[in-house]
Amino acid sequence: MDALDMKILEQLQIDAKAAMSSIAEKVGLSEPACYRRVRHLRNSGVIEREVAIVNPKNMGWSLSMLVMVTFERDHNSIVNKFLARVNKEPEVVNSWVVTGDHDVVLQVLSTDTDAFDEFTNRVLHKDDSVKYFRTSVVLKHSKAHGAVPPSI
Repeated sequence: MDALDMKILEQLQIDAKAAMSSIAEKVGLSEPACYRRVRHLRNSGVIEREVAIVNPKNMGWSLSMLVMVTFERDHNSIVNKFLARVNKEPEVVNSWVVTGDHDVVLQVLSTDTDAFDEFTNRVLHKDDSVKYFRTSVVLKHSKAHGAVPPSI
């Protein structure tokens, strides 16, 4: 990867769904040249998925996900116990009690999707009070979070 590829990755981190013409203009390339570089980055595995989520493992960046959790039964007593337990997990950055279709939203920071799967197996699948959960938003790396702490 060269400096232009890094500039492209930075632009994709700002807005993964940005128009190629916008990215090209910001990095100083023609639109076709920018598209070829993005396609090359995608094919080489530096970028995951079509929405250009940068593979955190390749870049040393963390992956941040929002996980919506819904409980089986009356959640008033369950929520506090669940949050007390789950907030001790090193991967959980933030948690919120919400109303609507879900009971709790967790922000989970992980090194990659395999580590995230291990977290969900360890924490969510084994909790009998969890009716279901879903990862609705996969956020691009956040420079504010920096590298994943060594404990993860």
